[in-house]
Amino acid sequence: MRLLFALLPLGITACNTPTEADPSELGTQAQVLTFWPPEAGRGTTLDAKITSTNSIFEFVDNSLDLGGGVTVNSLTVLDGWSAVANITVDPAATLGGRDGYLDTRGGAFTMSDALTIVDDSFVLAPSRAKIGEHLRVELIGTNTEWASGQTWAGFGEDVEVTAVDVLSETYMVAEITVDPDAVPGLRDVYVENGNDLTTQYNAFQVDRVGISATFDPPEMKQGQSVTFSIVGKDTHFTDKSELRFFQYGDEKQDIVVDSLTVIDAENMYGRLTVSNAALLGTRDIIVTTGTEGVYMEDATTVLDGDLDLSNVVISRWFYVARSIDNTSGDISEAVRVGVLFYLPLDPACPPDPEASCSDKIDNDKDDYTDCNDSDCSQDPACAGGPQPYDANGVWQTYTTGGSADCPDPETLSAGDRVWLESDCNIVTLEKQVDGSSGMIYYTKDDVSLSDYCFDQMYSLHTEGDPNGIPEEIVEDAQPTVPADFEMLDPGWWGNFTHNRAEDLVYTWTPAQTYPDAIFGTQISGQLVEPDGASGFAGSLPWDDGEHTYTPSELGQLKDGNASFTAFSYIEGPPVGFTFSTIQTKSTSTVQVSGTVILE
Repeated sequence: MRLLFALLPLGITACNTPTEADPSELGTQAQVLTFWPPEAGRGTTLDAKITSTNSIFEFVDNSLDLGGGVTVNSLTVLDGWSAVANITVDPAATLGGRDGYLDTRGGAFTMSDALTIVDDSFVLAPSRAKIGEHLRVELIGTNTEWASGQTWAGFGEDVEVTAVDVLSETYMVAEITVDPDAVPGLRDVYVENGNDLTTQYNAFQVDRVGISATFDPPEMKQGQSVTFSIVGKDTHFTDKSELRFFQYGDEKQDIVVDSLTVIDAENMYGRLTVSNAALLGTRDIIVTTGTEGVYMEDATTVLDGDLDLSNVVISRWFYVARSIDNTSGDISEAVRVGVLFYLPLDPACPPDPEASCSDKIDNDKDDYTDCNDSDCSQDPACAGGPQPYDANGVWQTYTTGGSADCPDPETLSAGDRVWLESDCNIVTLEKQVDGSSGMIYYTKDDVSLSDYCFDQMYSLHTEGDPNGIPEEIVEDAQPTVPADFEMLDPGWWGNFTHNRAEDLVYTWTPAQTYPDAIFGTQISGQLVEPDGASGFAGSLPWDDGEHTYTPSELGQLKDGNASFTAFSYIEGPPVGFTFSTIQTKSTSTVQVSGTVILE
């Protein structure tokens, strides 16, 4: 019995003093009864254990009463000091604490506040795991209000919850990993939902049987492709087994398994590629087979790879953004400039881009389909916006799908500073290092419109770093738009309101864009069809200072608040370092944003 009491949490044990006891049988020692668990949910059936400090039970003539709404299905005596009661709580049972009344040959006893009835509860499937095992556990709730993002589950000591997927208010799936050094036995499982805590006592069993596996090689380098082998013990590897890599409890997608061959239930081998931007340090590995798996702690270590400058990419930006205050009409202005040097992810992430942008299938399985996937941003099927010149249209705004959970590319140093150099001026950019990600980039904190010379093509001049990018001048690296411009009428502020059934004529000072650059505008809001979708009426007019949005275009937008944007845009030629095989283009814009109310 000492092992049982060692597993009971202190402070919540229901201890009771008997109202009746036969001194001739119990002696003078104080009598204490314990009822476990202390809580039960409405509509549940469970086993409860009653233990006594003295021998009071015999194998016949025992009864238990827990009040209305709780049915005692059976009462089984284990020995003179303990018994197990199987009880069912009615779905409408009164909430709160209740006393338990126990009759035995040793006497009649009252257990004060033996059991508390609570409204919410849950059951687990499966409810046990082996030492070292990784598996998915379903939690099925009764009267629960679980919500994604605010609900979490705990499985007790030495059982780590790596993920919780809440699918409804009463159903969720938890991924758990049992530590290889876990102590066998029962665990309390709790669900925390905001300020609400629901506990199922002794609900999960860690078996004495253990499974394990070892991974080879113990070390791998960034950018390296290596063969590996896994040897298991009491595992169940199949052709459907998969490898998952974790660091500090978070799953990482920076190691790609290229091939996997299962020899038998306990042996497999394959080949993998470590991303050139993989995070350094130890990795835990889980081999999953169906709903279960085996956990390997600190299975391998990712080391720093060799630096390869043959694929360095130059990313740069230089633009002007203006915003018209709706209350005052004042214009706030922000000028942004910057450069960073990085190595593209190898292998690419996700490894297979969206195969078709119009088949309504998530081909690369990154949770974004067709035009909602950024892989399709340049596909004609997802063309967004009008084509010049003097052309209007209305388009739906598709979300940018992004990609899978990819690592951040490795960024490189080019010295303490770099320069954007033109016949007009030189813009000095200072080296910055992001404290959280370690990303290296170059920017100018106090940049203003005086730094942005119009109608220029800037060269990029690197100072040079012996451990990174050497000194070099890249010609034609960054363009600027031909000229500044100003919106004239209407003012696009002061709750400017326009009737969608009338032409909307707007004017500006020409930005001298064509033929080298583009001038465009758009009114963004919600579309009438499809109902509620985000969209915009867009135009690429001749840059002659006046254009019109027609009722047929504005009528496709819903009434209400909308935004107006006008921009001048230019694109430079593809350029790159002499030692790199990759060339990229750079763009620049001068943009003005205001507001309009459509009615």
